[in-house]
Amino acid sequence: MSFLHEEYGTDIEIYRKRLSTEVVADCDNPQAHRVLVACGFVEKVLPPHYVWHQLPERLSEEEQKHRATRAVCLLRAQDFDANIAEDLISDEALAATLDEIRRHRISGAAMSSSPTAGATRALTQPDLTTSAVTPAPSSPARHCH
Repeated sequence: MSFLHEEYGTDIEIYRKRLSTEVVADCDNPQAHRVLVACGFVEKVLPPHYVWHQLPERLSEEEQKHRATRAVCLLRAQDFDANIAEDLISDEALAATLDEIRRHRISGAAMSSSPTAGATRALTQPDLTTSAVTPAPSSPARHCH
C-alpha cells in the first residue's frame, strides 16, 4: 500500500478522499498526530498496521476547511512539510491561524524561558496548496502507519 505523503515526499498530506466528503490527513509522525488531534482530526485504526486521521463527517464543509487549514498552518509552523488540497483552504482560518502563530512567537520571544521561543521558523503567508493531492482513482482510503 502506498501513502500519499510518501508518493509526494512530504510529511503530511491533507485532502478530501476521492468520491467522498471525508477529509483525511495522511501521515506517520507521532508529533504531527498531536497537532491533528488538537485540530479535531480523529485517529482511525485498522489493525494491525494502519493508522490514519480523519475529520468527523458531521462537520459542515466550512468547519472542515477551517480545521484542515488550521492543522496545515500549525504543522508548517513546527517545520513539517505539510500540504493541503486547494479545495480545503479557508482564507479566514488561514489569516486567523497565522495571526495566532505570530502572536505566540512574539510573546514567546519576550519570555526567554518559553519552550517555543526560536523553536520554529518564521512563517509568512505560505503557499498552502499542492498540485495533484487527490488520490489515484483506484486507491482505497489512504492510511498512515
